[in-house]
Amino acid sequence: MKKWGFVFASAVLILTTQNSVAADWQETNIQFLHGDSYKTPTGKEISQSVITLEHASSWAYGSNFFFIDISNPDTEDETSFYGEISPGFSLKKMGLLELSEESGPSDVLLQLNYEFPQGPAKRAALAGVNFVWKNLGFDFLSTQFLFRDTLGLDGHTGQLTLAWLKRFGSEAWPLEFSGFIDWAGAEATSHENIHTQPNLLLDFSRKTARKVPLKLGIEWKYWKNKYGIEGLEESVPQAKLVWIF
Repeated sequence: MKKWGFVFASAVLILTTQNSVAADWQETNIQFLHGDSYKTPTGKEISQSVITLEHASSWAYGSNFFFIDISNPDTEDETSFYGEISPGFSLKKMGLLELSEESGPSDVLLQLNYEFPQGPAKRAALAGVNFVWKNLGFDFLSTQFLFRDTLGLDGHTGQLTLAWLKRFGSEAWPLEFSGFIDWAGAEATSHENIHTQPNLLLDFSRKTARKVPLKLGIEWKYWKNKYGIEGLEESVPQAKLVWIF
């Protein structure tokens, strides 16, 4: 199991790195977050600051997404890391699927994902299908249906992921509402859990034609059965600042 996970992670990392070289668009940002009611595995509440490096790009045959969090979830003095690598391979771009121009999905991707935490969470490999939707009132909307295998646990399960971006507001107040919801099924000793992080941000990059590549606002982090631990519930309002490269 461990050997399979290492091979999977290596393959995903190589594909992501190679594909980014030929990106037709890409964006990288660094995020700063702070909240006061994060939960440790024992249920203790702590204050915490998180720095996130995030990258997204599109290339000739698909897309890439990568992020890494640097935080201190266990004690206020100890730093830990959590990261994900998520390349997708577009059936439309590869000429394997024709889609309607009017409604329905704008693309269908074969999606891979690898989670590599340090701390109480476990590494996990995921694979499945990602539907990207159009004409549903969002600037970006995707739904992922994934097979999930948490390394070190017997068995496997499924995961559903919804991600969205909606821009609105005025020229003076350009706002965006974005985020994700993950639902992961029970797996061995890990209980079913729900994790979501919606954001409401003021986008200074739109207001200043990217002369000030900054977003500022709030994020709500909610995690039911955090780390798959039954009854461990986290609900944290966070201040959020995003600097775009």
